[in-house]
Amino acid sequence: MAKCIVALVDNVLIQPRIEAAAAHLGYAVEFVGPTDDLVAYLVARQPVLILVDLSTRAVDWERWVMTVKANAATRKMPILAFGPHLDKALSNRARRAGCDTVLSNGAFLSDPAGAIAQHARPDESEQLRQQAQQPLPALALQAIEQFNRGEFWEQHETFEHVWRDEPGPVRQMYQGILQVGVAYYQIQRRNYVGARRLFQRAWQYLSALPDVCQGVDIAQLRADAQAAQAELERLGPERIAEFPPELFKPIRLVK
Repeated sequence: MAKCIVALVDNVLIQPRIEAAAAHLGYAVEFVGPTDDLVAYLVARQPVLILVDLSTRAVDWERWVMTVKANAATRKMPILAFGPHLDKALSNRARRAGCDTVLSNGAFLSDPAGAIAQHARPDESEQLRQQAQQPLPALALQAIEQFNRGEFWEQHETFEHVWRDEPGPVRQMYQGILQVGVAYYQIQRRNYVGARRLFQRAWQYLSALPDVCQGVDIAQLRADAQAAQAELERLGPERIAEFPPELFKPIRLVK
C-alpha cells in the first residue's frame, strides 16, 4: 500500500505546496472534503499523517478531528493542524479536539516538508522486514492453533501475552490477528457494531505487514477478513444471524 497523507485543506494556494513537500518525502496526498464514513475512509488509506487547515470552511474540522480521535481504529493516526498564529483560542480548541500538534501558518508553510517529516508516523519498514523473516514464536503458534480451532476468545488471551512481550513492529501482526479473531467472536455473539469496529481496528495492523510474515500468510488473512467484513456489512445488524460460519477462515502457515 502506497504511503499517503490525508489533508483537510481546501486552500488551492496551499495545496500545491503540500503536494510538493509530500512528494519530496515519497508520500502521496489525498485532499478530503465531506465524507460519509470518515473512519472507514481513513482505515482504508492508513495515512502516515493527517493535515488539518484550521481555516477550512468546507468541513467542521473540530467535529472531524474528534471523530478521528474517538475511534480506536483511527485515534493513533497523527494529526498536524495549522492556523493563524495570533488566534490562541483556535489553537487551544484544536488541541482539545485531539490534534497532536498545532503550528502557525508561518511555521508550517516555511518548511512543510520538515513539518511532515517530523510529525509523520515513523517508518519501521526495515525493522519489520527483518523481523518478518524470523520464525514464529511458540506462543504465537499456539494462539494461531486456537484461532484455527475456532477458539476466538482464547486466541485473544494468548496473543495478548505475545504482543505485549514484543517491542518491535512485528507486534502489529499479533495484534491484527487478535482483532480478526475477536471480530469473528463478536459475529457469533450477534454484535454487529462490535464486529465491524474490530475489523476496522485489525486493518490498521494488517495493512502494514508483508504478504508473508514469520511464516503466516498475511495476504490470505487480509483477503479472508475483508470478505468476512463485506458479508457482515451486506447482511447488516438485522440479519447478522445469517452470517455463514464458513467465512471464519483458518490462518494459513507457509514455509
